[in-house]
Amino acid sequence: MRFLSGRLVIGLAVLVLGVILLLNNLGVGIEIETRQVLRLWPVIPLILGLNWLFLSFGSTESDKGKRVFFSWGQFITALITIAIGVVFLGRNLGLFEVDTSLFFNIIWPVILILIGISLLRGKAHSSGKGGRFTFMGGSNVGGAESWKLDSGSYFAFMGGIEIDLTNAEVPEGETVLDLTAVMGGIEVKIPKDLAVIYEGSAVMGGVTFIDQEDGGIVGGRSAEYNITESASRKVRIQARAIMGGVEIKEA
Repeated sequence: MRFLSGRLVIGLAVLVLGVILLLNNLGVGIEIETRQVLRLWPVIPLILGLNWLFLSFGSTESDKGKRVFFSWGQFITALITIAIGVVFLGRNLGLFEVDTSLFFNIIWPVILILIGISLLRGKAHSSGKGGRFTFMGGSNVGGAESWKLDSGSYFAFMGGIEIDLTNAEVPEGETVLDLTAVMGGIEVKIPKDLAVIYEGSAVMGGVTFIDQEDGGIVGGRSAEYNITESASRKVRIQARAIMGGVEIKEA
């Protein structure tokens, strides 16, 4: 169940701020100082954090019944975002004094550590023949014609990669696709009958698997798609987004 989207919260906040400032500048309505309005900006991360906190606990319906899940990444993001909102809102309203420099001295090194851990988590086979590297450009893999899929790493830095597995010839066993998007994006189209094991993580970015989204300061999720005992061909997708996005969707 989705309560509020981040775009909705930020959009409403910007809209209300613009209306208040416009009426104030035109001398219409209650006289409000611009500084008083701007000091309420921590309300945005506070609302977003509470929303993500609820969304970290959820469930999905499938042929096998109802499955309850917990998104650790979204939960951690929620706690950090709520902390940011509470600390800065309390300081701006004069409720308590907080040395915010200490906060930033901790949070940014932690983010860098998470980015490093995320980059080191790849498990793609070094012998894989597949893979692609894109820097400030675009690349397409697959398409209408039949092609052989091999294990490999796909890295998009300030660029984009589109992978279409619709007509891919998947070999027997497990094929590993290691996807990394840094300030860029990777999109993967999978056929509805493909067996997929998904492992996704994000640091200040977003990852989407079918209809399951994770993102924010840190996010992560593991999921299975069409995994049965009779599935002899499987694709393991290891996706990580760092200030970027990775989306796996049905073709």
